[in-house]
Amino acid sequence: MMKPSDVAHLHTVTHPVRSPHDPATVLVEIARPHPDSDTTLSQLFAVDLDRPGAAPERVTHGWHDSALRFAGRTAGLLRAARDARAQLHIATGTGEARPVTDAPLGVSAFALRPDGAAAAWVAREPEPGRYGTDPDIGPEAEAPRRITRAKYLSNGVGYVLDRPARLFLTPLTAPAAGPAPAAADDATDTTGLLGAEDVPEPQRLPAPAGDVRDPQYSPSGSLLSVIADVPSGDADVDTRSTVWLVGEQEATPLDLGDVAVSHHLWLDDSTLLFTASSRAGGATDFVARTLGLHRHDRATGTTVRLTDEESVELADIAPALSRQGSVLAVTVSDGAQRIVRIPIAGTSTPSTAADLDPLTPADHVVDGLVELPDGSLVYTAGTPASAGEVHRLGSRDAAPQALTALSRIADPVIPTPIAAASPLGEIHGWVAMPRGEGPFPVILNIHGGPFAQYSHALFDETQVLVEAGYGVVWSNPRGSHGRGRAWGAAVQGDLADPAAADVLAVLEAALAAHPQLDPERLGIQGGSYGGYLTAMIIGSDQRFAGAIVERGYLVPQSFIGTSDIGRFFSEGYTGTDPEDIARQSPLGRVPAVRTPTLVMHSELDHRCPLEQAQQYFAALQRAGVPSELLVFPGENHELSRSGRPRHRIQRFEAVLDWWSRVFAPGSRAPAADGAPGTGEQD
Repeated sequence: MMKPSDVAHLHTVTHPVRSPHDPATVLVEIARPHPDSDTTLSQLFAVDLDRPGAAPERVTHGWHDSALRFAGRTAGLLRAARDARAQLHIATGTGEARPVTDAPLGVSAFALRPDGAAAAWVAREPEPGRYGTDPDIGPEAEAPRRITRAKYLSNGVGYVLDRPARLFLTPLTAPAAGPAPAAADDATDTTGLLGAEDVPEPQRLPAPAGDVRDPQYSPSGSLLSVIADVPSGDADVDTRSTVWLVGEQEATPLDLGDVAVSHHLWLDDSTLLFTASSRAGGATDFVARTLGLHRHDRATGTTVRLTDEESVELADIAPALSRQGSVLAVTVSDGAQRIVRIPIAGTSTPSTAADLDPLTPADHVVDGLVELPDGSLVYTAGTPASAGEVHRLGSRDAAPQALTALSRIADPVIPTPIAAASPLGEIHGWVAMPRGEGPFPVILNIHGGPFAQYSHALFDETQVLVEAGYGVVWSNPRGSHGRGRAWGAAVQGDLADPAAADVLAVLEAALAAHPQLDPERLGIQGGSYGGYLTAMIIGSDQRFAGAIVERGYLVPQSFIGTSDIGRFFSEGYTGTDPEDIARQSPLGRVPAVRTPTLVMHSELDHRCPLEQAQQYFAALQRAGVPSELLVFPGENHELSRSGRPRHRIQRFEAVLDWWSRVFAPGSRAPAADGAPGTGEQD
């Protein structure tokens, strides 16, 4: 279990890559919060396949190293110094990695040509006079922005119309010159040892008008491609995207149909494999559209979906070619993310969920994989006891072998599955409790999305709450990811009530099954869509002693004009009729709220903008509801997952402080008849 300060013990392990120098070694990226510097450290580590359980050996010493790639003897990675932007670094053979870019806003992605002689990379290109390009012009003195299109904001970035993500090419015919970086025992800043004169001059490649991402070379190196929006002269929002072929003179889109492409890779110069979700119903038809694997033939112009849209949901993870004539992909499956093999040739009908036999356990949450020459797999995954470990899977009949023991969370609580009935089938969830007889106050936790899911992986929120003495109940109601398209679409046009009925049904099932849980001391909390559902529930159900509404979708009417996804999210889920929107608005239910409520939000949240929290808090105050507003400066929508370590600790401290006050003897609690209460609560 965890205390707030144990945020420093959380880690992620991702992106396994086979070492070209040692067949018994896989390299992985391990990141962890570092509260002393208030940053996240990330380095690359070597995992010895022949020594399960041995501590991985650190092989890079940058402050933040990530995205390792190999092409022959050439290795590339993204390295960021402390409080600096990431730049592309290149090493040849066993030599030191040297910077080959000095992009003012940093490099976000790259691809190495298969012969190692060039690197294509993506970076935001600032408009002259903005974002520090002129030292005499600070942010407050920049010229006004003229906005003519719907897409101009992005959560975690801010304005994007004046700093589009572009594609650049850097030759790597020889290693960059410069002094060798200093050796270090801990994370050391090696970026900046080379001056700008030492960095090769890049070539800016043609690109479509919007942002580009996911650069890829074909195996021959003759094709270079990126993902970007479909060509459109429409100034309104369009969620479709496609693959563009990029040459020295022009970029050409492939006609892949009405889809939104997530990842792509080339089987050969003629055959493209990609993951995408359908937009068959129009440019903004995104609700519960599952990611699937597709194959495109350039010679014939035909595109085939290889997985069934209704039953197979792929995770947003790049698939990998397998030596067995198939693709290795990761499916989202009822709280898990599991590896499957998908045939890529000779298929006349898409593979259904019943056709795909998962290779990994039902409680592993896979987020990266690599196939070894002998056909075995190495993958990174969260489990109920760890936020992430490295595993090896040999024959399909054998259980995977854990190669690492990275978790530093002492004695984690392992949740118990719980289920309840719904019109579409069982709702699946979990319950976790402190040790002892109880009775324990209970926190009902609700996930965001709605097309997302709680998983089997160790959940820091649960660990912290249980350590503080609370029982926790959480589930994947209708509208969630992982149960097929019909389950995910069940809340379209009725965004709150089906999911609210489901999370409350799981709460009731947990209370009935576990007498250690106190049905008289209930709390409710959620973030993003979970914040929305929390606000909707306390507007119609007065059983809860307190609530936390975090980064919530709270005012659909203004969300349309302020959120980076507002122009399609609100209409997609709540519709366009003003009466329907008002019926699904938390603001409209405030007059019925009797539950003391903490509203938490981030100042730079462009997904659910701060004004959503401000309007909701003001309405609670006007209604006389005991309420507080807590705003985190400098953070965006991802605070609880990737915010500054100190803010993540302070967030946990604020959550625990709120619940300690809510459940303290003599605290204000809602009365049984739904009127504002003044009774004491033990």
